[in-house]
Amino acid sequence: MENNLQNNFRNENDSIDIRSEIEKYLIHWKWFLLSTVICLGIAVFYAKSKVNVYQSNASVLIKEEGGAASELSAFQDLSALGLGGKNNVTDEIEIIKSRTLAEAYVRELDLNVSLFQQQGLKKVEIFKNIPIKPQVLSNKESFYQLDTVIDITIINKEQFKYQIEGTDEENTARFGQKLKIGNYEFLLTPNFEKFNEEANNSYELVFKSLDETIEKFKKEVSMSEVDDANIINISLQYPVKAKAELILNTLIDLYNQMSIEDKNQVGKKTDAFIEERLEGIKKELDQVDRIEEAYKKDKQITDIKEQGKLFVEEKSLNEQVLFQKSTQLSVVEFMIENIQKQKEDFDLLPSSIGIEDNLQLSASVANFNQLLLERNRLLRTSSSANPVVQNLNIELSNLRENIKFSLINSKQQLKIAINSLKEKESQYDGKISSMPQQVREYRVILRRQEIIAQLYSYLLQKKEENKISLAVTVSNAKIIDRAYSNKKPVAPKKPIIALAGLIIGLIIPFAIIYIRELLDTKFHSREDIEKHVSIPILGDIPFDKSEEKVIIKQGSRSSSAEAFRLLRTNLDFILSGVTEKSKVIFVTSTVSGEGKTFVSVNTASSLALTGKKVLLVGLDLRAPKITQYLGLPNRSGVSNYLIGQEEKITDVVFSLQEVDNLDVLSSGVVPPNPAELLLNTRLQTMFEELKEIYDYIVVDTAPVNLVTDTLMISKYADMFVYVARANYLDKRLLEVPQKLYQEKRLPNISILINAMSHERSYGYGGYYTYGGYGYGEEDNVKQNFFKKIFKR
Repeated sequence: MENNLQNNFRNENDSIDIRSEIEKYLIHWKWFLLSTVICLGIAVFYAKSKVNVYQSNASVLIKEEGGAASELSAFQDLSALGLGGKNNVTDEIEIIKSRTLAEAYVRELDLNVSLFQQQGLKKVEIFKNIPIKPQVLSNKESFYQLDTVIDITIINKEQFKYQIEGTDEENTARFGQKLKIGNYEFLLTPNFEKFNEEANNSYELVFKSLDETIEKFKKEVSMSEVDDANIINISLQYPVKAKAELILNTLIDLYNQMSIEDKNQVGKKTDAFIEERLEGIKKELDQVDRIEEAYKKDKQITDIKEQGKLFVEEKSLNEQVLFQKSTQLSVVEFMIENIQKQKEDFDLLPSSIGIEDNLQLSASVANFNQLLLERNRLLRTSSSANPVVQNLNIELSNLRENIKFSLINSKQQLKIAINSLKEKESQYDGKISSMPQQVREYRVILRRQEIIAQLYSYLLQKKEENKISLAVTVSNAKIIDRAYSNKKPVAPKKPIIALAGLIIGLIIPFAIIYIRELLDTKFHSREDIEKHVSIPILGDIPFDKSEEKVIIKQGSRSSSAEAFRLLRTNLDFILSGVTEKSKVIFVTSTVSGEGKTFVSVNTASSLALTGKKVLLVGLDLRAPKITQYLGLPNRSGVSNYLIGQEEKITDVVFSLQEVDNLDVLSSGVVPPNPAELLLNTRLQTMFEELKEIYDYIVVDTAPVNLVTDTLMISKYADMFVYVARANYLDKRLLEVPQKLYQEKRLPNISILINAMSHERSYGYGGYYTYGGYGYGEEDNVKQNFFKKIFKR
């Protein structure tokens, strides 16, 4: 059953009391109010000190056709180039956001130089009607690296004062006078007609480095793509509406200009490419023409087809001549052979057979045959001795030798002619056999010549097309809306800032209280006790600011006195089951400094006021405090009796003059062995004797968590009043009384909460303090005026 009760106690502790959680913050409403007012004031001041920021917007339409491919449209019929396709809006957004374009409009508008003026809480940028203008004298590229601030105060139309950031020297200069900052030189020119001395003539001229300015505007210019459309919205949030609009318009113009330049650049490169190719192809065409000319010269041909026919005809004629010459050679050889066979006699020689061309030979043969016929005719009528016949024989012999010699010559000539004809025939045969190769080679030359000529004509045509394309080049983007600004500022968002100030004002005290509660290990209220222990609570004693030691006396009406009267009633109720006449009440605590001596004295005093005879006993032998607390001198007491220095206990008892019916028995001298001394049998005898004399015995004992003295003598008590001091005792030490209660080591134990603050659920302004285990003097901590107003 005891375990069930303990489980129920733990379950109850696990539940969260929402009301108490809220109340522990509501009791600090003054802190919440103060924090909220301060944070709201800071928020309002912050909102008023910030310059209004406006949003400027512009929108452009990205055209379907554009980019680098369009400039090469002259070659769009060449599929191998893989050109074409529409613009990618995402790519165009990246181009607009590029550092190159940002640098272009920063340089164009000199955005690295700004002029500011303090107007109330705000530092406002001056854009229109600028009173002074800087003019760079040194190299502008190096001037882009300057990063400084110059405070300028106009004195009159001609002079001004200036101070460079980081220097304490203030200089005076004239408008138009050369100024020098390090290696940078510039001058200021006035841009106002009249000078007003009563106006604010102080300005701040700010030079920012080019890189820093570029990065700034790259981040501030934002872009978004419209869904299902090739439209880009461009926006810029900036304090000066006119400047923001100028930046956006310049950005768009430069983007279009750069896109046109890019297209023209590609077109120019295309034109240069075509010119270069035309020049190269013209050289190739000339080279092919020269190759054709050289080939014809080398092959000695004009028209290869007609030349082939001519070669065949000439070969036929050559074969006929060769045949004739061969026939003639045969005839000549036959005639030579026939002549050689004629030795003594003569025979007719063939005439007009193969020798027609040799007229002399033909005539000699004809003459030889005629003489031979004449001789033969004479021989038919005369003999060989005929002188005429003999003369004819001599003449025939001579003529035959001449014919033979002529035939031999003719034979040689014919052989030479035949060899020449055969050689020419071989040449014709070679030429005729080489004609297909020449045709093929010549066709290769003609084909190459035709291709190069066609490419040359094609490039001439594309050159004209490219020039037309360059003449009609347009930008990639069409401006839908030029830059415009909203009338209402987008920042600072004053309602949000005020709301943030309100929320922060509530969060700060909430966080402080939460962290304090999170880090606070002390218990502060009856509820804290009930969450950690299941011991009956006897009551609570409020914190008493008075310096009186005995706060309950006859006629006392303080809250502390009434609390002790209530405690007395509760003690009577708890001790109603004790049948003995005398009732022994032990007062203890977990650690020192919890006010058990204070409780012991005032509990005994409250009981004595009822007319009962009460004894207050100091049984904390290690650190006796009763006499010190009451401001009495040290005297013999319990320790003296226990060691035998006093025979009777009544000899060391003395009366307290301030309270009737209240006697005091002090602890006595501090013994070296208090634990062993409390085991002395004289202690039991002491309680027995005192019970015979007093109605109530209130015993101030040692803390149970420090020493075992109290546990050793707990058998003599009818009940235990366990003092727990609020805002002092660690919650974790509440396990000590809970364990003692569960183990029933202290009879009739009840908890009394000391120094409880009823004005706040958590904490109190001042209380009695004890120094260490030696129980130092209790101090009454006085609150100052501020703490009285904002106390916990």
